[in-house]
Amino acid sequence: MPEILSATLFETIKEELPNNQAELKKVNGIVVYEILKDGKPAGKYTMDLKSPPGDVYPGDPKAGAKPNVSVTIEDEVFVALAAGELDPVKAFMSGKVKAKGNVMLLQKLSNILKNVNAKAKL
Repeated sequence: MPEILSATLFETIKEELPNNQAELKKVNGIVVYEILKDGKPAGKYTMDLKSPPGDVYPGDPKAGAKPNVSVTIEDEVFVALAAGELDPVKAFMSGKVKAKGNVMLLQKLSNILKNVNAKAKL
């Protein structure tokens, strides 16, 4: 599998979860990200924000849990979103972000993603 920059972002998001409990309660769901590199699957990450303190880990949701929303996104697009360089709504509308399920949860995630890119030191 190719190395992906998103892996560092997901690790940082996990480290920051204790500082984002209010935002986590707003999301209250499971989000699965399929990260692509040049259109090919390069990694899968689960953000389980259903119960505090939350968890972020590689792979599918644990214990057969069903995601509330599944996102397919290129690695560099996810990095640009986290950096605030790309508007999430425009990215979704232009097809750079594909989502199935409760897409409104993704809007609630934006506050958790804020500043993660700076802390991840990409």
